[in-house]
Amino acid sequence: MTVFKEYRDEINRIFSRYTSGGFVDYYHCRGLGHDMIDLMIDATEELSFRGEYKELFALANKGFLKWGKTDKDDSDGETQDFIYYIKQAWDVVYDSGEDKIPHGKMYDWFEKHTDGSVIDYMEEQIYEYMMSHFKEPELLQKKYDLLNRKTEEGVDGSDSSYVKYQMDRWREYQLRLMADMKKPIEEIREYTKMISSYSVQETMAEIERAYGNTNEVIAIYQELAAQEDARGWARENWHLKLKDIYKESGDEEKYRAELLSAMTLDVGNEDLWKEYKGCCAPEDWPTRCEDLFSSVKVGDYRIFPWYAQENRYDLIMDGVEVGEHIDRLKQYEKKLKELYPDRCLTVLLNNTKRMAEQSNKRQDYRRVARNLRWIQQYPNGKTAAAELAQEFRLKYKRKRAMMEEILEF
Repeated sequence: MTVFKEYRDEINRIFSRYTSGGFVDYYHCRGLGHDMIDLMIDATEELSFRGEYKELFALANKGFLKWGKTDKDDSDGETQDFIYYIKQAWDVVYDSGEDKIPHGKMYDWFEKHTDGSVIDYMEEQIYEYMMSHFKEPELLQKKYDLLNRKTEEGVDGSDSSYVKYQMDRWREYQLRLMADMKKPIEEIREYTKMISSYSVQETMAEIERAYGNTNEVIAIYQELAAQEDARGWARENWHLKLKDIYKESGDEEKYRAELLSAMTLDVGNEDLWKEYKGCCAPEDWPTRCEDLFSSVKVGDYRIFPWYAQENRYDLIMDGVEVGEHIDRLKQYEKKLKELYPDRCLTVLLNNTKRMAEQSNKRQDYRRVARNLRWIQQYPNGKTAAAELAQEFRLKYKRKRAMMEEILEF
């Protein structure tokens, strides 16, 4: 039996091992993912070493299709992990230049499986791979023709959101292809009017940049950034893109302005903090630092990493007290306990009282007990924990489960 056939048969055995009644449940999907990833790593290394790129492509395709056809609970991200290694195998074949499996033959397999036979989330991986590879003129044209057919077939009068999503997806792929084919930028801009997806602006920014149209790129990112500013939170933080453009062009004033805007939307980002500090004169830094600190409300724990960068544990302590941020107390406890043991203890006592008041099941009572043990670690903490436990015994004496959990104190 050839090495390829051994790997191929092992795929069947792996899926059989973890599948029951045609389904891979949550607990077995992790094992399925691990075993298939291990197989793909080994097969990619061995078959490529042997120069069997055609066989490696066939094996990766078999694994890809079998994964997609198998009903499973992959809610822990097993599919994304597995697809990564499939793409690694595809890349090895793509980069090999092997005559037995030229790009044209690889492309034909991908196009063949855009016929709806592959489940949608796997089919999307096929499209993504096709669009980022196969740049030869004849293959660009094949992709262009394929997407034209898809969009023409999609215009069937259906008003479903899924059809609209598919149409926008295909048309956005078409935009990328038009850029790859060096179509006139005016034609590409006109085509965007047919697309309603949020991501089309980002795609156009990338295309405009590839065409050398920096002003148009800036205009797009400014519009996207303004939308995030209006919301007060950022999904992408487009100010980062603008920051980098201005930095590359040497526009120091606009670079700093965009850096500050990015920091406003990403409070606590330590990389941005270090970058901003690095472009400020040492004599100006204390004032700039205080300006940033004063722009964020006391108690907003997002800024704590910036406080820590400047060793402002006094401000962290203030914020922990205002917001009763127990998780942040734990995060910075080594320093806070050293500097402000009494204040830390007070925060813990108040939090434990609140926790006990709101508790109504044993799991909650165990958390109360854990807090009491935590309190014991502070100066005078054993006495404080015992007194608080006694207070709870008087106040919540009918909560038998709580009494059991705090019995040791």
